[in-house]
Amino acid sequence: MLKLLAIVFAVLVISPLSQAACNQTSCTDVLITRLYVTPSAQTVIGTSGDESQLSCNAGPNGYITLRIGQQNYNATYSLLLAAHTTGSPVWVRTTTHSSGSCDVLYVVSDK
Repeated sequence: MLKLLAIVFAVLVISPLSQAACNQTSCTDVLITRLYVTPSAQTVIGTSGDESQLSCNAGPNGYITLRIGQQNYNATYSLLLAAHTTGSPVWVRTTTHSSGSCDVLYVVSDK
């Protein structure tokens, strides 16, 4: 019985982590693993997902950019910062910038 409880506990702990994934347009149930602001005031994020699966170019480090001129920049940045600080998973919907890079379109946080 103890062995069965250990297996159930392991599955419950590991299964939320295994759901994190990126597809062509978004990264779902991912953690924000890196968050930094560039000198030009753009915010760049890395997630626990595989950004190479996105149809836009996340570059060799797999980064998604939130541009300062984007509508709702402050609200989106606040949500990303809160998720990063608390370790809460988010859904990041991306779009392709004119340069081909990946940009944040919007972010969803569920609890």
